[in-house]
Amino acid sequence: MKYEGEWYVWILVIISVFSVLLMPKKNLTWVGIFITFGVSGHITWLSDSIVGGAIDLFDLAKKNSIELSDAFLISFVPPCISTIYVNFYTPQKKWAFALIFTLLSFVLEIGLVKFGYMENKNWETLYGIPVYFIFYRFFFPWFLGLLSKKKVKIDS
Repeated sequence: MKYEGEWYVWILVIISVFSVLLMPKKNLTWVGIFITFGVSGHITWLSDSIVGGAIDLFDLAKKNSIELSDAFLISFVPPCISTIYVNFYTPQKKWAFALIFTLLSFVLEIGLVKFGYMENKNWETLYGIPVYFIFYRFFFPWFLGLLSKKKVKIDS
């Protein structure tokens, strides 16, 4: 372990991946899991590149470059959390799901800061709350609806 708090990142990665692999499939099939994982991973990388790289509001592992642990953190933890959210989401509990997953994401980000892996620069951890909430309350339910639509009708 080369960086402060790196152990926390690897624990998050392992728990996240095993959670997705072992979760019961409710809303998603394996194809839906791969699509959700890919879309949310792409959004995470894009956001990190813009906010953490171009605008430079935070550093992971106290570096301006991407380390192996950064790549695994960005590639697996947010996509796994998003996939779990989409898999278990129910419209009847949309507010509860959005609040619980917003809180979960916020707490995990606080852990990155507290354990020294993430250093905020002109950024406060609280700023992530509205971003998480918008994604969990609006984007991912819309995305699940998009995944659930039949694109092609096959006549028997």
